[in-house]
Parts: sequence; structure tokens; C-alpha cells
Amino acid sequence: MTTVTDAHPLEDMTGSRTPFRIGVAVVAGVHLLLWTIVMVGGWLYWDDFILQGQAARRGLTTELLFNNHDGHVMPLSYVVVWVLQELSGLNYALVAVSMLLGQLLLVTAAVLAFTTLLGRGWQTIAALSVFLLCPIMMPGLTWWAAALTLVPLMTCALLATVSHVRYLNTGSVSALLTTFVLVAVALGFFEKSVLIPVWLFGVSLLICRQSSLMGCVRAVVVERWRLWLGWIVFLGAYLAVFAQVAAGRTRLPTGPGQLLDLIIAAVFKTLAPALVGGPLNWTPVDFSASFADPPLWLVVVGAVSVGAVVFAGVRTPGTARKAWFIAGAYLVVDLASFAIGRLGPDGDPGVVQAGRYVATTLIPVSIALGATVAAYLPQLRSQRLRWPMVTALSLVGLLTLFSTLAYAAIWSKNPAQRWVGNARVDLAAADPGSPLLDQDVPDFILLPVTHPYNQASWFLAPLTAQPGYSSSTDQLQIIDNRGRLVPAQIDGPSGLITGECIPVPPGASATIPLEHPIIAWSHTVGVQYTAQTPGFVSVQIGSGQPVAADVKAGMHSLFVRAEGGESSITVTSTDASACIGGVQVGKVIPSDLTYGGGVDLADQLRQELGQ
Repeated sequence: MTTVTDAHPLEDMTGSRTPFRIGVAVVAGVHLLLWTIVMVGGWLYWDDFILQGQAARRGLTTELLFNNHDGHVMPLSYVVVWVLQELSGLNYALVAVSMLLGQLLLVTAAVLAFTTLLGRGWQTIAALSVFLLCPIMMPGLTWWAAALTLVPLMTCALLATVSHVRYLNTGSVSALLTTFVLVAVALGFFEKSVLIPVWLFGVSLLICRQSSLMGCVRAVVVERWRLWLGWIVFLGAYLAVFAQVAAGRTRLPTGPGQLLDLIIAAVFKTLAPALVGGPLNWTPVDFSASFADPPLWLVVVGAVSVGAVVFAGVRTPGTARKAWFIAGAYLVVDLASFAIGRLGPDGDPGVVQAGRYVATTLIPVSIALGATVAAYLPQLRSQRLRWPMVTALSLVGLLTLFSTLAYAAIWSKNPAQRWVGNARVDLAAADPGSPLLDQDVPDFILLPVTHPYNQASWFLAPLTAQPGYSSSTDQLQIIDNRGRLVPAQIDGPSGLITGECIPVPPGASATIPLEHPIIAWSHTVGVQYTAQTPGFVSVQIGSGQPVAADVKAGMHSLFVRAEGGESSITVTSTDASACIGGVQVGKVIPSDLTYGGGVDLADQLRQELGQ
């Protein structure tokens, strides 16, 4: 099989495969060790809860599979989510095992693809080291929601590289079909997989026998025009479907200034520092999440170092020069896809510093660096460069280790683990006959912008052992900021009751004025009543929608979740003769406001983070 280094007579470890295998095993082992360190300290975060809540509530339906999740169309990702939540909802250990399988597949695919393109040599080990050990890969590989899309994309892209090269070299129809199947699978996980054929076009240029880049472009287009026409039709059909599902998610940059900010953030603050072991510093985004924030000196060192390597590669005719042009072209396309989906008036170019948005660019960049190593390997073996190279690589290795551990330290500050753990225990022990009223989970887990998925009925839906949720209940409880299920009370205006109680005969209504008006919102209404017989009533806030509830014979309390505003509560009896002794409306708060004298998880973690 032709490789892109065939033009360079290297010491390709052909005398013995053992050194190459040891080198690959060391790189893969270090990658998996660092990944495990981050995973052990991490937990589920943000979209992980949203995805599992959707899977639990909607089931394996088209509504779930073709859900527009923040502009992403990812039916196969939803299949994985549904299977895992069906096995054990909100189970991080199970999620971690599935992610480990994904890592093993990714590492295997990277070894196969890089060996196919670069051969068995130090150039391949160098390329694998960049791809697998680069610190900015960690956010996309250790956050489940990101890994669900990114890992299948990269794995399929790398395997498609192998089958595509086989097709180009042999004309094998099975290899061609395999490539199309791999891209189709990748598209099922992540729409960004439309970039894989772009990369495959670059692969075609890499293995082209002509040294001229433009000559290779002409040859690849002319000789393989049927292949590229097939890809255009294939992607056109997919994009037509995608446009229907993700309608309204296309955004355009506000102008050249925003594009310039994107380039600076992606190239100089993310990629370049990462290629020399950065970013060293990560700036936390509330809890767990963070973005690369390299110091200025590392930005300069990264830019100069990467610029020197690119210059060295481009100045040599042949493979390395083509590889860097292809890497640059892919980066442009990658950033263009980000700009269309993430920029605009409300977009922030700095989001790209999260790392996962440019992770796929590391594939062509790693190949280009490997090709450059191949071109200069005889010089790199010289005695005078041995110790400078050892020193430089040691420093990059130390920076990589420090950057990865710094990210792991922030990723481990996750309050959701204890909150969900406490809630799991208390909900399992709760009275199944007293459903809960819906509530927002704490803002330090999911912000209100994610509504309705920040509602406990969505967030905790994967937990099977719980009393469930209803629009009414006879026992007011709340899951507090510690995740504990505790008795609750209503904080808000009371109804103005005349006499001991207000009678409401069957078929009649009673409108009770409040102490003061309330804003139109979702409120909880508490009603103290005495009923002669069991039956049904409805409770209405102002002119809002009535909410039906059942009442019991005797003196009891009823709590209803309803929407509305203004300054009155109306109770309508369907078939029960009731007397309303008290009404209160407002928000639900724990009865023990001091939380037993303790500190809630949010305050505790902020103290730990020094915020």
C-alpha cells in the first residue's frame, strides 16, 4: 500500500517491528492513563442530564432521535443515550465504561490511519503523540455529551481514511462502500461529519504521486470526478434532511472583526499553545467546564514554534508541503462550520477555546507534523541535535502533563455528583403515594435557560425509584440545594378569608382575594380545606388555566402547581362539598431555611474554587 512517506527513504523500523510497537503502545498507554485520571475525577455535566432526561421521557421514538438539540442532529447518539439510561439512569460508571470503549476504538483507528499514511516509523509515533496527547483534546473526550458526537466522528474519519486509501490504490468496490458507510454512521452521530469527505479529498492529494499541489488537485479531480460527484450527491441529500430538522439554527458572523477574533482564539490561543503542551491555564466556567486561557508567553512560544515547523515543512517539496496546505485548508473549513453555527450577534468566538470545536483539525495537523518529521528525520538524528531535541520534548511533555492535570482539577469540581447522589437516595425512600410538585434544579447544575430540562421531572426522569411528579399533591416537599428531599412551605401572599372558612358546594366556585397582586408566572398554591366527601376541585390563579386536583374527606391540605398572576385564587368544586380555610400562593422553599446550620453545595464548592 502506498504511503505518503514512500518518497523518503527513512529508517522505518522495518528491520524489527518491536520498536514501533513499543512506541505506539507507550503513546496509547499515556493517553489512556491521562484520560482515566480526568475521568476518575469527573462526572456527568450539563447536556448529559438534558440528553438522559429526554431519552427517559420520550423513549426510543422519532421525537427523540430527530430532536434538534441546540442545532445538532444526532440520532445515533440518542440511541446510545437511550440504551444507557434504560440500563441505569444517571449512572456515571456505566457512562465511563461506554466512553472507554470509544477511546479504545479511537486509538485503534488513529494507529491504523496514521500508519496507512505515514508508514511504520518515528514520524507516525510523533503524529500519534500530537493527536492523542494534545491537552485540548481532553474536554471533548471526557465530557460525555461531547464525546458522544466527537469520538464517533473522528473514529469514522480515521477508519474512512484507511478504506479510502485502499480504494484509491486498488479500486476495491468494498473499500469504497465501506468509506460511504463509515461517513453515514458518523453523520448519524454528528452533522459535522460532513467535513469527512473534505478530509478524504485531502488524503487523495497526500498520496498523489505528483509533487506539485496544484498538479495533484487537477489529477485527483479529473481522474476521480465520478467519486467526488457521488460525494456531492450524498452530502446534498443529507444536508436537505438536516436543514429540515435543524431549521433556524444557521447563523452568520457579524463582520470581519468577529472572524478575526475567531482566528485569534482558535489558532493563537488554542491550537498553537496546545501543540507545545499548553494551555497551562484553564479558566473555569462556573463549575466543571473551562476554556483554554494560556499565558501570553506561551501564546508567543506556541506561535513561533508552530510557525517554524510549518515553515520547515512547506519549504521542502513533496509530502510535507502538501500536508501543511491541506491542514490549513481543513482548518479554514472547520472554522467556517463553527462560524455558521456559533457566531452571530449573540455568539462568542472565544467559545472555540473550549478545545472540542477544533479537535478534528488535529488529524490533518498531526499528519502534517509527521510528514515534516519524515522529511527531516536524517537531520534530526544528528548528534548535535540530540540533546536539544530531548530537552525540548521533555519540556513539552511536562507542559502537557501540567495542562492536563490543571484541566482535571477544574473538571472534578462538580456539585452535581453529590446533589444527584443525595436525591437518588431520598427519592427512593420517599412515600410513593405523595407525588412531588415540579421544581427547578439548582442553578449550579442547570441554568433556567435550559428550561424545561432544568425541571426535576425532566432532570431526574432517568431515576426509576421515585414517587414521580404531579400538578397537585397533599404533602409539600422540595429537593433542596444539597439534593435532600425535605418538608417545604410556601413563601408568598395569603388569601383574605372571611370567617372560619369559605364554603364551596359541588358545582360552585369561590374567588379569594390575595394580600397583594403577584406577577404572571408558575406558582404553587396551598389550600387548606375541609371536605365532607372525596371528590375533585380545580384551582386557578387569576385568569390562568385551572388545574384539577382531588380532595379527601376531612381536614387536609392541597398543593397545586399552576400558572397565572393578578390578585386572586379561584377554587371550583366539581363534586365535593368543601370549605376553604386558608390559601397561600408563591414559591416553594424548605421549611428549614438554615439547612440544619450547614452550607449548601454551591457555596461549599465556590469556597473550594476560591470564587
